[in-house]
Amino acid sequence: MIKIENKLYSSTEVAEILGVSLRSVYRYLEEGKLTAEVKTATGRHRFTRQNIVDFLYPGGAPEGDVVVEQPISVPTPPTPSQQEQTPVAPQVSVEEPKAQEVPTPVQEPVVPQPTMQVETQKVEPQVEEEHVDWLAKFREAAKKFEETTEEVSGLGTVEQAPVEEVAPKSQMMYYRSRLGGLKDVAQNIDKTSRNSGLDYAFTLNAGLSLYKPISPFSVLHVYIRPKDKDFFERILALTPSDEANAQLCVLTSDDDSVYNTADEMHGLKVVSKKKLVEDISELKADLMKEAESILV
Repeated sequence: MIKIENKLYSSTEVAEILGVSLRSVYRYLEEGKLTAEVKTATGRHRFTRQNIVDFLYPGGAPEGDVVVEQPISVPTPPTPSQQEQTPVAPQVSVEEPKAQEVPTPVQEPVVPQPTMQVETQKVEPQVEEEHVDWLAKFREAAKKFEETTEEVSGLGTVEQAPVEEVAPKSQMMYYRSRLGGLKDVAQNIDKTSRNSGLDYAFTLNAGLSLYKPISPFSVLHVYIRPKDKDFFERILALTPSDEANAQLCVLTSDDDSVYNTADEMHGLKVVSKKKLVEDISELKADLMKEAESILV
């Protein structure tokens, strides 16, 4: 029985699990016998547990050989020069399935490839909610913004409008990714989150763009859990950047309402309209006019 952890594997790790050489893994890829879930910008292949199971058992894993999660020791990935050396000797033996016993295969849910511009997915009908006047909310938020930023002339002071209590501000971190442009980064965030069962939701420019095309923008803003920050930095090949040169702005938050009320638009998750209004009024008030024409 083969025990494989639910994570992304390198070509070298797959070769050790299959008990074949690294050259054989590349040949299986060329012949279409083996599929890689992710191909990085540098040409490296990354395989999921399901990719390995589908190769070992094209007709489904027999009973007794069902793959379960079990951590294994993963060696440091070799450099390109090391990949050209003599293939690593097999260390894991694989028990071949019995031809005469073909039980019902165990399948994992298939995750569709998201894109930034696809047809809206069908969702279950929901109970009609009470109508909300988003235009009034936008105008009220814009008025508060103008009052708090108005310059004071003479000795007098301008009394600011009372500020409503809000949740603690999220920590904002800016990055660049080696995976490609904004569309590639957004698709990898969605795919990685769905495969790993993690929470995320786009907001600000990226959130508005999922409702309707808007003016070009250069930074994606996305909410994630603080505990998942290191995982996303590794999977998305992120490097810290200043705001002027960034592609991605990560907002860490453990507020369950951010994720529980998120909507799905064009295959991607976006914060609720109410949360969009709050974020725009607090973080990017210059989007108010453009947001009015989209959300109202």
